[in-house]
Amino acid sequence: MATSEVNKAEDSASAFCWNKLVRLWRLTRTRLLWSWRFHSLGPRSVVGRCRMVENPRVISIGHHSTISDGWALADLTPSQGSGQPKIRIGSFCTILHEFQCNASVSVELEDYVLIAPRVFISDSDHIVDEAGARTTLCRQFRSAPVVVEHDCWLGVNAVILKGVRIGHHSIVGANAVVTRDVEPHTIVAGIPAKPIGRTNASKSASVGQLKEA
Repeated sequence: MATSEVNKAEDSASAFCWNKLVRLWRLTRTRLLWSWRFHSLGPRSVVGRCRMVENPRVISIGHHSTISDGWALADLTPSQGSGQPKIRIGSFCTILHEFQCNASVSVELEDYVLIAPRVFISDSDHIVDEAGARTTLCRQFRSAPVVVEHDCWLGVNAVILKGVRIGHHSIVGANAVVTRDVEPHTIVAGIPAKPIGRTNASKSASVGQLKEA
């Protein structure tokens, strides 16, 4: 074996070992810092550096999920609740950096959800009312549960607002603002987000061609 090939093999082995060590460190760090603070944390999940967390006892994360650095998860009404999770992240989810989620009632991400950087999800709106409390002092919200079903992809800078259910195998385009339900297998984009395509279009086309043949 040539010297260059030996060096490449050694570099590859070193990189593999280093990646394993980094993964082990992240798993250990996550377990030490968060397993006793969250409502629940599944095995093999990794949580990066936190930007902000309010009432971590309402956060539940499944197994084999990853949340990158800069996340912010907040319970908007910590005095309300039955002890059950308000923010539920499923298993095998991948959430990239600077993810923010606010929950007063319930935000649920089902399994295998992929979230790009800087996505914002909230189940609540602030109340602005001249006859009510001053805006920055008001602690009431208009809230409705949010659900992102399994196998969805939320693009960079997407915003998901209260009362929305995103159907499984759907895609939310970059910078989209989702204000209403999204049917399964749907691609949405824009402000407010509207359907622009189907994620199963190629499959449907193939089935149609087979039927015609």
